[in-house]
Amino acid sequence: MTGLRPVSAVGVAPIRVTFLLHGAVQGVWAAQIPAVRESLRLSTGDLGFALLLQVAGGVAALAFAGPLVRRHGATVAIRVGLVSYVLVLLAIALTPSFAVLLAVMVLLGATGAVSDVAMNAYAVAVERELDRPIMSGLHGAWSAGSLAAAGLAVAGATAGLSASVLLVIATVSLLAVAVPTLLGVVALSRTPGPATRRRAPLAPLLGLGALAALAMYAEGAGADWSGVYVHDVTDVAAGPAAVGYVGFAAAMVAGRLVGDAVVRVVGPATTARVAAIVSVVGSVVVVAAVAAPMAVAGFVLLGAGLSVLVPLILSAAGRHAGARDSGSAIATVSAMGYAGWLVAPVLVGQVAELASLRVAFLTVALAGVGLALAAGMVAAEGTPERGGEAREA
Repeated sequence: MTGLRPVSAVGVAPIRVTFLLHGAVQGVWAAQIPAVRESLRLSTGDLGFALLLQVAGGVAALAFAGPLVRRHGATVAIRVGLVSYVLVLLAIALTPSFAVLLAVMVLLGATGAVSDVAMNAYAVAVERELDRPIMSGLHGAWSAGSLAAAGLAVAGATAGLSASVLLVIATVSLLAVAVPTLLGVVALSRTPGPATRRRAPLAPLLGLGALAALAMYAEGAGADWSGVYVHDVTDVAAGPAAVGYVGFAAAMVAGRLVGDAVVRVVGPATTARVAAIVSVVGSVVVVAAVAAPMAVAGFVLLGAGLSVLVPLILSAAGRHAGARDSGSAIATVSAMGYAGWLVAPVLVGQVAELASLRVAFLTVALAGVGLALAAGMVAAEGTPERGGEAREA
């Protein structure tokens, strides 16, 4: 079926740690965005363009991520993508100018996207074999890694360490964990092999991709701009301002860790609808914030609401496509999702330039409304239903 050895024999620990490491890279970078902007003297528009190129690199990489998974297996893509992703942190530490930063952002996006598609294809195969939802928990590990890394970065910045020093420390530390972990993934299991000629119908994937675009737009805005928002709107210093991202990421962890249990009880559509509504409430609180604690509370609600949406969408896409073509299905939906992430930095940045960050975050609330209205689409054929039962794909 999936090309995996029985999950009861190999467990899911290696891929869970892989998700955690991938999240840690994003957490380190997100926590350092305000400091990097300050050190390179970037305007809000410049920063928005740099973040735009990060996502553009990811979208471009998705064109070959799916074929790479089909041809060589997900573990090869995970190994190449994740190690490269970690190493880009070192490149950021050594970046001397805005022009170089733009090139580094493309690399950051590309390496992150390849490993992201491979990890999710692997996760769908495991989830399919277990016949119960686990994707939210794996994404919870991603968020846990992001939260831990961001928290450590905030602590380091508060202690007076520069962004460059923190990025070098992070690179060395993450590589020390990544190398044995990736060897463990390869030794323990074989991921889905080459796909058959049959491809999943495109129409359902396009619908799920549209949902992914809305969810990733909102998530990208929260991840990339939460620290800057707390710094600019509530007048907190650049280093400690990353607490906005920490609150956002902490809520993502909590939501994803309980997400699988909630899906088993109420089903994916209801879970997605309620989660989207919570994200709208969080966005409104952010916009109305008059002090840092209120802004952080808004980002907490935003993160909690968004936490389960992308895992539900990717799980539905992969299971709809079937075991042998999950990589291509996830790449298709992810490409549309990344389009949302692509729009987020430039749109938030440009609206902030023209009006304010408060006005920019109204667009995040609108994305949440769209997600709530179309949440039923995550109950696509093959998605785990209540009680852990699944319909035949």
